[in-house]
Amino acid sequence: MRRPASILLVSAVVIAACGGDDDSDATTTPPESAVSTVAEALEPDTDTDTDTDTDTTEPEVIDDSDTTTTTTTTEAAPTTEPPPTDPPALAELPSIAMGEYAVGVTTITITDTTRDRPLTVDVWFPLADGTTGDPHRYTFVTGDYYESPTAVTAEPASIAPDGPYPLVVYSHGSGGTRYISSNYTETIASHGYLVVAADHTGNTAAERVLGTSDDQALIALNRPQDVRTVIDAMLNPESAETVGFVASTDPERIAVTGHSFGGYTTYAVASGYANDLGSVEPDPRIDALIPLAPAVGGDDPPQLLSDDRLAAITTPSLVIVGTNDQTTPVDPNVRRAWELSNSAPHYRLELVDAQHNTFTDLCDYLDFFPTLPEVNPLVLEAIESQSAEGCSEGDMDIARAQELTNTFAVTFLDSIFADAEMITPDAFELPDDILYQAK
Repeated sequence: MRRPASILLVSAVVIAACGGDDDSDATTTPPESAVSTVAEALEPDTDTDTDTDTDTTEPEVIDDSDTTTTTTTTEAAPTTEPPPTDPPALAELPSIAMGEYAVGVTTITITDTTRDRPLTVDVWFPLADGTTGDPHRYTFVTGDYYESPTAVTAEPASIAPDGPYPLVVYSHGSGGTRYISSNYTETIASHGYLVVAADHTGNTAAERVLGTSDDQALIALNRPQDVRTVIDAMLNPESAETVGFVASTDPERIAVTGHSFGGYTTYAVASGYANDLGSVEPDPRIDALIPLAPAVGGDDPPQLLSDDRLAAITTPSLVIVGTNDQTTPVDPNVRRAWELSNSAPHYRLELVDAQHNTFTDLCDYLDFFPTLPEVNPLVLEAIESQSAEGCSEGDMDIARAQELTNTFAVTFLDSIFADAEMITPDAFELPDDILYQAK
């Protein structure tokens, strides 16, 4: 039984993957045929000559009794129609759980010297066989923590030698944390990927609580630059911070994914972004995008991403959202991105009855925190409040949501980077709890 959402939002940490301000600009016959048959009776010539002579001549009698006429009718062979064939059976939808690799996690600092901007970064990576370690603890500034059920704390030296691996960069929501979706990032890593996530300095949970967050214009400009900084570091053999991972990172296979404002960030890395404070060019190194419940903005300016920016995106994309998202609703956010962007291929997955924070670990926090001997009550109150959008009665069960999200995300990445078959509506039997499109 979930705890009811609390109205108390004051906390030593805010775990929310995305605040309500992520989407402040969003508004929510066949032709006829005729057959004509004309029958014409051809009459024999009945005119006879009349002889006026008085002599009469016996008529000639013609005996035709031996003459017979035979009419042969040939019947057409009956036409045999081929029996109807059933359509080919659809494949069963796969279910992706943890992959073949155990997962290690380590925390490093990457600094963008041009902006004088340090970034705290978590790296999830496949572990070499036989590697052991303590369960990794994702620790909040209050000292409270969530203990991973699958990943262990490890160092780069224990990375599996099967690389290089594709690189996936994760971007958290506004006022969130780098590890807020660890179930997602750990699962991707277990399938042979290096996954990296930075705290976006000036837009984290702690800064929101302390009232030291940057204004939105600066945040929007900094975020895609943060992603570029992380990619640069992971590919730089001279970087002391990431040197242990560089040899295992494939520079030709890079994806970006993120939740809410991190979904905006995912698109912005591929589209480029500009405002009055500066501009960021599109990053040509990006090969795949997975925005989760993205904040894009409404049909009318001001918008986080303009129509032109969205139209500039050609990178293969999979966008995932909950049908009941209240913070970044499907319309206009996902609708605009789906209609305007030119991603090829492009996939759209909606989880029925899922909400905004379905794509975070908040529901797992609700279950784990009461098992600790002591928890800061304000932290627990904040988690309960923020988890209302995803962990409430009537929401899609979180285990099912994680299963679907991970299944589609990993299969999509494998289809881009490993020549795997992507889930398509015409080839797979789809369950009733999703809405899925491909183009």
